[in-house]
Amino acid sequence: MNEQEISDIMVEAYNYQKVRDTSSAIASWQKLITVSDCPKDIKSNALLNIGNLHFKEGSTDLAIESIQKALEINPNSSEALYCLGYFAQEKEDFKKAINYLKKALEINPNDTGLLNNIGNCFDRLHNSKKAIFYYNQAIKLDNNFISAIYNRANVYLKMAVFDKSLKDLTQVIELDPTFYQAYFNRGTLYKRLGKDLLSKRDIEHSKRLAKKDIETKYDGKFGQ
Repeated sequence: MNEQEISDIMVEAYNYQKVRDTSSAIASWQKLITVSDCPKDIKSNALLNIGNLHFKEGSTDLAIESIQKALEINPNSSEALYCLGYFAQEKEDFKKAINYLKKALEINPNDTGLLNNIGNCFDRLHNSKKAIFYYNQAIKLDNNFISAIYNRANVYLKMAVFDKSLKDLTQVIELDPTFYQAYFNRGTLYKRLGKDLLSKRDIEHSKRLAKKDIETKYDGKFGQ
């Protein structure tokens, strides 16, 4: 199969994906996998796409199988490693997730999302020290990375390091004034610090924001 034929099949597969014809898209990607002289990077990409399509259809096991095959073909695929790490997180196998995500991090050492996810895994394993370490690394690369700052705040809260938790939660609110969960958590922290008026203010505001968020999402959907 020549380069043009391979290119035509890839275009065909992507076009099927655009119109959400999953079965036809998978069939097109499968054509490339069976071609003996198809370049490895294209085969790996085809398997990644098949895996993502299976995942969107709710077939997680088939998705994992395809992405593992993609990784076998291209061991340096950070996308495959990330996906397998994500699936391991979903299955709450956090040690396996960390293993995949760290390998992906070796390929993309400045990926703040990877650093944040590794931190989340260590948090779920109750290893607060390592969780904080990885959140810190993410924040060093992007000092306005809300997810990492918020996650670090919650770990500090669990560690009873209230001053640092308060500082992080306040920064999150400054970065995103609509982040109602940050208001709620800060209100909970103020309560633990005996600052009842500040606690009440934040918790009430978080409820108003949450209600507004729900109304915005479902506005016009009922009664249609």
